[in-house]
Amino acid sequence: MFDRAHLGILKNALTAYANRQRVTAENIANVETEGYRAREYRFEELLRRAGGRTLAGARTNPHHLPIGPRNPAEVTGQEVTARTGYDNGVNNVDIDAEMTRLATTSLSYRLATRLLSMRYAQLREAVTGRVR
Repeated sequence: MFDRAHLGILKNALTAYANRQRVTAENIANVETEGYRAREYRFEELLRRAGGRTLAGARTNPHHLPIGPRNPAEVTGQEVTARTGYDNGVNNVDIDAEMTRLATTSLSYRLATRLLSMRYAQLREAVTGRVR
């Protein structure tokens, strides 16, 4: 019940969605800036890769590289230059795609917020012994 990994993952997701919203807003703000290169914020892909490792190993020294699956709560997003084939004549910002990403990210943020709120409510009920 007190598995903190879920809380860490949800907190990281909120941070990632906030960063993605910021990057998308920057792209939209620069839609008419000549030479601007669109950026994107990757999180889900990195999260998937973190859980995909099957080889496990023990670290005998803190300076050794970790071998094995990463803790999903430790995964952070990455801001990169977007690889798009789009050209609007000024730069590579596709305003329709950016507006879609803005709406999708907003919905994802709201969902993660609701899930985190529900998880904290469960923990509060477990600690106080009260059930609704």
